[in-house]
Amino acid sequence: MRVQNCVDSGGKYCPCHLAYSNDCIRCNMLNSNNYCDCVWQGVCILSDINHNKHEKINQRKEYICDIVSIKEIYDETFLLKIKIPKNITKDLIKPGAYIMLKSKEKNSDIFNTPISVMDINDDILEVVIKVLGVKTKNITTTNKVIVKAPYFNGIFGLKEINTTKNENCVVMLSGLSQVNSVKVIKKLVESNNRVDVFVNYKGIVIKEVIDKIRNFGVNIYYFDFEKDLSTLKGHIKENNVTFVYSASSMIVSKILMDAIDSTNKNIKLSIANNNLICCGEGICGSCSIDINGEVYKTCKSQIDSRVFLKAKF
Repeated sequence: MRVQNCVDSGGKYCPCHLAYSNDCIRCNMLNSNNYCDCVWQGVCILSDINHNKHEKINQRKEYICDIVSIKEIYDETFLLKIKIPKNITKDLIKPGAYIMLKSKEKNSDIFNTPISVMDINDDILEVVIKVLGVKTKNITTTNKVIVKAPYFNGIFGLKEINTTKNENCVVMLSGLSQVNSVKVIKKLVESNNRVDVFVNYKGIVIKEVIDKIRNFGVNIYYFDFEKDLSTLKGHIKENNVTFVYSASSMIVSKILMDAIDSTNKNIKLSIANNNLICCGEGICGSCSIDINGEVYKTCKSQIDSRVFLKAKF
């Protein structure tokens, strides 16, 4: 197993269950390989295991929270505002943060639904939910929910987002994945980047998302992704764009990647992580994909966006 970049590595939820069961994706001394090649960066997971083997694993907690408001913003698509404990707001405001959500009446973890964080105002969490089955239906018909948080791997390419400064950037919005663009755009603007947002108006356009990003002072363009992709390519080339974030489905992101690479393969690319996620802890295996013979747990492993998209299609 090749060492992977775990989004939880060195954080408050490391070591996790995978490390204790010798399935760690970051430390080869804690998986089947039994050799050290982690390029040590100040955190030794093996050392933490050896020193704390008798202590309980620091797990993410569940919180019973009040739903402040529920608003249907699209066909069977709802904006929920949830009052959450202040101690988790700092983590959830980061790009790529997501939560596990279920109705208060549903105690079993099988009802946990991974939901991207759109925004947080003080202690009010804003999320968008599309009702697709029993899990999501139960959430939108109650006044209290159980929030399990925080989770961090809702985006591939977090390093690129966090290190891009003083550059020209493009953000592509298409479908429900646009909800996690708010925190990304805010981060890019705070890092003194110029941000141009392209909205695929042929898909779902969430007014609440557009209103939020408009307040950041970005340029917003509406276009037909299928017919006007050449317009976007021309913009990227003419404006010397060096970073692109795709808040879109994997299919759209793949088409966008191919368009970018036909212009400049050196442009940095980050994408919304739309792969199947179930437990969020790398335990159930639902999110696992094979890339060149290596198994990656996409709920925890930060994967190069291009490598991921080429492996999926």
